[in-house]
Amino acid sequence: MAGDIDSGDRALADSFGRCLTRQREAADISMSKLAELSGMSRAYIWRLEQGQTLPSLRNVARIAVALEMPVARLIEGLDTSALRLTNRDYDKPRD
Repeated sequence: MAGDIDSGDRALADSFGRCLTRQREAADISMSKLAELSGMSRAYIWRLEQGQTLPSLRNVARIAVALEMPVARLIEGLDTSALRLTNRDYDKPRD
């Protein structure tokens, strides 16, 4: 993951990876097949399952469609307890 990802995002990525693995295995679909069905690379699916990257909402939806389930089911049990509800610092553009 990128260096600016905080620990809450890392924990969220780990939790999403566990949800994805659980649902993919329950559907009896290989990573390669899920990659094919979702239009993503197998390497990307692997990184998601390993908690190495945090997917966009669009990619979560694509995976849910490929697994033929609602997004809510895909992320069932997602642990959000490590998220911090604070604004992130950003650099304001200079004029």
